[in-house]
Amino acid sequence: MPESKKIRKEHSSGGAVLVVRDGAVHVAMIATRGRTRWGLPKGALSGNETSEQAALREVQEETGIDGAVIKPLETIEYFFRARDTLIQKSVDFYLMRYLGGTLTPQLSEVDDVEWVPLTEAITRASFDSEKRLLRRAQSEWESLSLDEQKGFAISA
Repeated sequence: MPESKKIRKEHSSGGAVLVVRDGAVHVAMIATRGRTRWGLPKGALSGNETSEQAALREVQEETGIDGAVIKPLETIEYFFRARDTLIQKSVDFYLMRYLGGTLTPQLSEVDDVEWVPLTEAITRASFDSEKRLLRRAQSEWESLSLDEQKGFAISA
């Protein structure tokens, strides 16, 4: 007799951390799978964390940088299989502003981290859902006033 399929729900959070460097908007991206898969930092909520707290923690852990949440961007939902279990995953992504720190990959989780020009990040992202999310981040960025955009600049 075939056994019934197991379904598990998982909830993660992550962020699109933006900074203006050399006059262009950049986003922090992580690489996994031998630098063949590029995306945004994200991970599971821990304990009684809020989604925003988890996003900030995961960004810091995976990239070494600190961010500040500006606003929610989008929740991405997808399914994948882990052995005999179907995982239904939702990931809350937030638009963030870079506060400080140096990009340093958490090598137990990611292969590399880079500041990528936002327009390039949209094409570099490995998944269509994250390409769409990065286009949304770009649209949100463009809707900010010049004074608000200045808050994203770092001194060289």
